[in-house]
Amino acid sequence: MSNDSTMGSAAGAPPSLDLAKFTLTSVAEIAQHLAAIAKNGHMVTVFANKGKNFILTRLLDVDYQTGLFTFDWGADEETNSQVLQSERNVFVCSPEGVKTQFVTGQVSRVMKDGRPAFLGKLPEQVIKLQRREFFRIQTPLGAPIFCHIADYGQRAIDLALFDISLGGMSLWLPGVATQGFDIGQQYLKCTLELKPFGVLNLGLEVRHRLTARMRNGNEAMRIGCSYLHLSPQMETLIQRYVGYLERERRALLG
Repeated sequence: MSNDSTMGSAAGAPPSLDLAKFTLTSVAEIAQHLAAIAKNGHMVTVFANKGKNFILTRLLDVDYQTGLFTFDWGADEETNSQVLQSERNVFVCSPEGVKTQFVTGQVSRVMKDGRPAFLGKLPEQVIKLQRREFFRIQTPLGAPIFCHIADYGQRAIDLALFDISLGGMSLWLPGVATQGFDIGQQYLKCTLELKPFGVLNLGLEVRHRLTARMRNGNEAMRIGCSYLHLSPQMETLIQRYVGYLERERRALLG
């Protein structure tokens, strides 16, 4: 295991989690897992330059024999240049609900099937975290996000978002005694506007309830929800939003 804590923070691993039991170190296992990600076309976020830049991409090819892999060229040329100059890159994706993260060194530009692509060495280790270990990031206080639930009984209700991840989200109930939102209850007409990326329309299932203290000091009920019927497009939108919040958080920390 690397002693560099940047992998945990940049890739979203909870600092208190013992990652050893979630880590692949066999070259064959690593190549097989990454090849499956490439085959299924899962979106991958690559954080470069200590988290200052990131691109959304897909793995294209994994070569066990040469120990190399390629991934797709990004949409923004300036960001692509920053990735090429980065000495350390953190890859994060969530195939089939299993968060995958790994680190590579500097990558290079190659041509693949007549188009530019990135080429890198296979990582020495890959961390696989189950859905419950998804990195959750809190939404900013200055720009609160609300989840509009249209099928809350006979009326709609707006709940403030506390945190969000690819595995689910936490919402504040307006009062400890708020009716509904029992564990296992589903709401199928939910809408969130994840600025600046777009609107998310999906269903939620309540998985747990917790009495907690809000940021203003008042006591309230927080509910943890999993997503229902999450499409690849929705997953990409959430992934982009989480990456955006992480980049903003890092910028504030200097």
